[in-house]
Amino acid sequence: MKMTRKFLLVFVLILILPTVAIHQAIVRYSERVMQLNIIENNEIMAELIVNRMNSEMNDVVSQLQLVAGLSDQHELNLPAMYARAKQAISKSTIIQSIYFVDTKRNMKFEAPFRPQLQNTTYDYPKFDHVKWSYTYVVSGLVSNVRTEKTATVAIPVFYDDRQFLGVLVAELSRNFLSNILRSTSETREGFSFITDSEGRVIASTRDQDWNLDFSEEPIVRLLMKGDSGSVQEGYRGTPSVMTYQTMRENWGLALGVPEKFAFTSVKTLSKALTYSFLGIFTLIMCLILVGGRQILVPILKLTKFAQRIQSQKAPSPLPEPMMKRKDEIGELIRSLQDMNDRVARTHRFLHDIVEGIPYSLITLNEAGEVTRVNRKWIDLFGLTEEKWEGKRLEELSEYGFLTMDANSGDKEVAWTDGEGVTRILKIVTAAFSDGVLAVVQDISQIRMLESHFKQSEQLALIGQITTGIAHELKNPLAVLSSSSELLREEIELNPDSEWVPTLVHDIDSEISRMTLIVNEFLTLAKTKKEATVPVHLDQLLNRVLHLLRIKFNELGITVERNFAVTVPTINGKTNKLIQVFLNLLVNSMEAMPRGGTIDIRIGVLSSEVWVEIADEGEGISEEHLQWLFNPFFSTKETGNGLGLSIAQDIMKEHGGSLEMNSVSNRGTAVKCRFPLGMKEVIR
Repeated sequence: MKMTRKFLLVFVLILILPTVAIHQAIVRYSERVMQLNIIENNEIMAELIVNRMNSEMNDVVSQLQLVAGLSDQHELNLPAMYARAKQAISKSTIIQSIYFVDTKRNMKFEAPFRPQLQNTTYDYPKFDHVKWSYTYVVSGLVSNVRTEKTATVAIPVFYDDRQFLGVLVAELSRNFLSNILRSTSETREGFSFITDSEGRVIASTRDQDWNLDFSEEPIVRLLMKGDSGSVQEGYRGTPSVMTYQTMRENWGLALGVPEKFAFTSVKTLSKALTYSFLGIFTLIMCLILVGGRQILVPILKLTKFAQRIQSQKAPSPLPEPMMKRKDEIGELIRSLQDMNDRVARTHRFLHDIVEGIPYSLITLNEAGEVTRVNRKWIDLFGLTEEKWEGKRLEELSEYGFLTMDANSGDKEVAWTDGEGVTRILKIVTAAFSDGVLAVVQDISQIRMLESHFKQSEQLALIGQITTGIAHELKNPLAVLSSSSELLREEIELNPDSEWVPTLVHDIDSEISRMTLIVNEFLTLAKTKKEATVPVHLDQLLNRVLHLLRIKFNELGITVERNFAVTVPTINGKTNKLIQVFLNLLVNSMEAMPRGGTIDIRIGVLSSEVWVEIADEGEGISEEHLQWLFNPFFSTKETGNGLGLSIAQDIMKEHGGSLEMNSVSNRGTAVKCRFPLGMKEVIR
């Protein structure tokens, strides 16, 4: 019964606490929603009142301007002003009276009942303010000629010569202002009031508040600062939800609802929820008492049975009668038996995986003790599984590569076994369960194979160099062959021809370049570099075209030169740049075996000089374009695939780039970009 009592206690706590929490959450949420609703309504009402007040004030100012009138005379027409004032009062619900005060502070009339006043002096408090305002002034509470507190709107009276003749004052009906507040109050318990800049009440839903000083009220202090917003504070000692807004005449408007009235519906809802929860709780307790024995007792028996199974290393079958139960307890028992079988199968499966991994594996717990090794580990490091398990990391000093740092990543170490054989081991460490897992691979054979592979790569490099020498000598030999053949013909036909020295010079130049190419490939070192000199790209291209002129003539190829008027020099290596353009032009020539046009253009930008060589050959397909700059890739049957690769390397050495665009059956365009002020790139 101990388990039953504990279960009932926990169940009651779990039931009561969420119930109370849900009740409080609903009540607080309802209060918050109600508060937000009241604030929203208050803000809407405040906006309506402010707009109404602004409209009424504008109407009062308009009425006063009509009463003042416009005249070319410089004398006041007081009877006419009085008559217009009476008419304005009769039409307006907010104007209580209108009177005129001249420059000597004497009242001349007071509509609607005193058309003429004699020797009545009234020092209107806002007189000087109105005089210099040129527009209108709305006052707070001021004392009129009868010492009554009132709010006024006043305008200065001027004529065409801007001579100040006095002040026309309209007293506002405070009853009307209060009625505006009452008409916009959402509930009977709500309140609202208007204060002047000193915190005195001009109008209120409660007439007894008139003229009171509210400057100590928290919400009025906010209004006196010129703020606007909503608060939940005390008003005259009563917690209330209030909205306050500053009006343009330095008046302040406040309206709100006391919380005890605002949250009446919420309190009613809270009581209803409380009674509902109590009823539900009582019903649930009854169900617990009735059904507890039907559920708890079988669970307790099943718990004891599971403990007996857990205490045994080998799983035992459950009793047959319990396995045949048809209810949920029976389902639980059968699930437990099935789970036992699955755990056993999973254990065997994981054991087979660990033992089948082709690498050595070891796991350590948080204390640094060995918890498991596989067969590969034993084969590599010796000992038995029983001797490894339980060993602490401090006892494995000869296995210094083992660590408890799960973030050590991959590492390679040299380890010497007891027989003096040194092995290269790759160790990967990772976090595992509550400890660390280390996987060790003997990569001694792999490293030996990598060494042999590097030797093979070096041999392949020698083959590439040899092929490169053959390719780079191919073009100069073609030029030499053409030049020597033409030279022989010229000597036989006309030994004194002016072409003889030119052809001899071409042959000498190509022989020198061939010698330089052979020396570069043979040395394979930077013991002697070609000097970087200022290069005129237009002159260099003309030189290359001169070398190929014979081959172009034979194939019927026309060259069009479109060079910029002024081509700035770049810093480069003449022979290597000749090699680049010679490769590109030979490619274009071979792409047009039946003749055509090669368009060579040189352009100058603010930061670079570019050279574009475009032909009318067969073009290159998109699938081949991405491989063109790879060594030994060629689309020609007799090509070795090194020309463009070498040209690209030379361009990179000069800080430039090589771009190729081609369309099948329409031709290929290669653009070489040389940055101005380039420096040699050390490779």
